Amino acid sequence: MSVKEKIFMARVADQAERYEDMVEFLKEVIDSKEEDLNTEERNLLSVGFKNLISGSRGAWRTVGAIEQNEKYAEYSGDCAEYKKRIGAELEKKCKRVIEIVKDNSLPKATDDE
Repeated sequence: MSVKEKIFMARVADQAERYEDMVEFLKEVIDSKEEDLNTEERNLLSVGFKNLISGSRGAWRTVGAIEQNEKYAEYSGDCAEYKKRIGAELEKKCKRVIEIVKDNSLPKATDDE
């Protein structure tokens, strides 16, 4: 698949709200290019990263709020375990984002932008 096709597929994944796929298509773009990403590609990557993380962050906050609600005190242990699982998934996604930027994107950066 060409860089142009991967960028198109990243846009399709964005529209389909498949952000893990979007990030993967864009990682392939970074890997296949010798030069730095252009502004459009960086913006797509930023959108992919933000949306990849935001769903898990929202879920973590929601479960945390339910866990703290006295009305559901009898389930607080279950909620705590579930929140811990979501937190681990969130941490894994964040580390993946950092890895892609640090190992794949930054070495090709040509300016401070």
